[in-house]
Amino acid sequence: MREAAEGMALETANRYYQLAGRDLVYMKFILEGYEGLSTMSTVDGKRGIVKVNYPLPFADDMAKLMEALAKEIEVREVTEEGEPC
Repeated sequence: MREAAEGMALETANRYYQLAGRDLVYMKFILEGYEGLSTMSTVDGKRGIVKVNYPLPFADDMAKLMEALAKEIEVREVTEEGEPC
């Protein structure tokens, strides 16, 4: 039974955020602290746009984490192109 579960891939979603360059490393550090919750990659370092990918079952957890982060650093959700949502 365990082998079958391990072979199943979870459906994921992407969200894009813009933040100050000085906060990129901090945000990545925080997200990595929640191992398995998400991955973050830089889309445009000059503009501070990152992509956060997470499994759909963790969507609520990610929303809460991003709300908490927004209280510490300036971060706003944007489109993949960096346009405001």
